[in-house]
Amino acid sequence: MSTKMGFWRYALAGAAVLMLCSSAASARIIEAKGISTIETGAILRYLDLELNTASGIDTRVQLTNTSEFLTTVDCFYINANSHCGGDGGPICRTDQDCSAFPGLRCVPGWAKTDFRLTLTKRQPLSWSISDGLSLSDLPCAIEPCGSGGQNSDGSVPPVPEDPFIGELVCIQKDAGDADRPSDRNDLKGESTFVRTVNGSIDAHKSNAIAIKAIEGAQDGDPSTLNIGGPDAEYGAFPADGQESNVGCPNIWTVNHFFEGAPVTTHEGDNVTNVNSKLTVVPCGADLLLDVPDSATLQFLIYNEFEQRFSSSTRIDCYREMRLADIDTRPGIDGDRRSIFSIGTQGTITGMSRVRSVSGPTDNEDQYDGNGVLLHIEELWGLGTCSGAPATGSSEWEPKAPAAACAVDSDCPEGETCEASGLPYKTTATNVQFQGARSQGDRMILP
Repeated sequence: MSTKMGFWRYALAGAAVLMLCSSAASARIIEAKGISTIETGAILRYLDLELNTASGIDTRVQLTNTSEFLTTVDCFYINANSHCGGDGGPICRTDQDCSAFPGLRCVPGWAKTDFRLTLTKRQPLSWSISDGLSLSDLPCAIEPCGSGGQNSDGSVPPVPEDPFIGELVCIQKDAGDADRPSDRNDLKGESTFVRTVNGSIDAHKSNAIAIKAIEGAQDGDPSTLNIGGPDAEYGAFPADGQESNVGCPNIWTVNHFFEGAPVTTHEGDNVTNVNSKLTVVPCGADLLLDVPDSATLQFLIYNEFEQRFSSSTRIDCYREMRLADIDTRPGIDGDRRSIFSIGTQGTITGMSRVRSVSGPTDNEDQYDGNGVLLHIEELWGLGTCSGAPATGSSEWEPKAPAAACAVDSDCPEGETCEASGLPYKTTATNVQFQGARSQGDRMILP
C-alpha cells in the first residue's frame, strides 16, 4: 500500500527536534551507548514474539554469531500469556475473557523456557517459534563446517503455548566455559512477524535490542548480570559528565500517529486510519525464581502545535497495549476519549517522551533502576466500516474515497470494522532513546 507515511515521519521528526530545542535548549543529552538496535551485543532482547495459529500468526527468529569464534548462547522464551485463575487455566487477555468461569479473573503470567545453542563462526540461524529447530536441522551439527572443523550444537523448542505472546532473551556465554557470561559482543538478532488470512499476507521485521558487554568487567558471578550502575558488566563506561556506568536508557522518544489518524494514499483514492501498538518490558528480571520486574511509566505527549499533555501507567513483567489503552479502558468509547486520540489532539502526528520511575535514591546497592525497553508497531487499516456508503453507482461516476479502518473505534458510532481478509497491515519501527540513570538493572540467571 502506497502511503504518505514517509512524508509524515519527516515532518514529525522535524517537529520533535524543534520541540526538544525550544523546551530544553540548556539540557545536555547523553546517548546511552551501551544499548543498540543496529549493532551487535552480548545480550539480545526480542521484545515482541507472537503465535496464534487460528489467526494465521507466526514469528520467525534470526540469530547470528558475527565473530570468527565458536560461541555459546543461552536463550529464554518468556511466556507473558495471562490465564483465567492463574497458570493452567484458559488463556485470556482481560477479565471479560473469563466470563465463562465464574469467580476467576485473568491473571498475568510470566514463565520461562530455556535452551542452549553453540554457533560456529559467522553462523546465522533462523527458526519459527511454532516449530523450533531440532539438532538434525541445525547447520554444522552433524558434519563440521569450515577449515577449522567447528560443530554447532543444541536445539530450539517451540514456544510452550498457542496462542503465545512474549519475548526471547539470548545471552552470549564464554565458549570455553559455557556457564560464564562472555564480555564479547558478537550477537545480532531480528524477528519477522507474519500473518496470513485468506491468501493475504502481512509481514514486518524488527531488530532485537542489543545490550553490550563491557570488556573486562565480568565480576566472576555468572548468575548476576549488572546492566549499568556502579558495578556494571553491561552497558558502557561513564560518559563525560556522568558519575556511574551507562545502563538502560533513561528516556524513550516515540514518534507516532495519534490513534485513528486518517492518512491519504498517494493516488488519493483511499483514506486509511492508523493506530499504534506499544510493547514494554523491564530491563531487569529474575530468571532463576521467575520473578519479573515492574515499572511505572510517565508520558509527556506533544502534538504538532507543541501543546503538552501527560499520562502514566504501570507495567508488570510485560505489556503489549494500544496507545489508546494507556490512559483509558479498552473499548470504542475509551479510544475516542484517550489523550492519544486524534480527536483529542487535533493533529495527525505527535511525539511521546517515555520514562520509567526509578527506585529510591538511597537504595543500598544502586540496582533499582526500573529501566524499560520499548518497541512500537503501526496498524494501517484495510477494513471498511459496516454501513459505509457506496463509492460510485456506475463506471462513469467518480468514486469517493473509501474510508478504511483498522479497529472498531475508527468507525462512526454503531458501526464496526469489517474485512474479508486482513483487517490491517503493520509496520515496525525502532524507538529512539537517550540518557542514562545512576541506578542500574539486574538480570538473575538460573
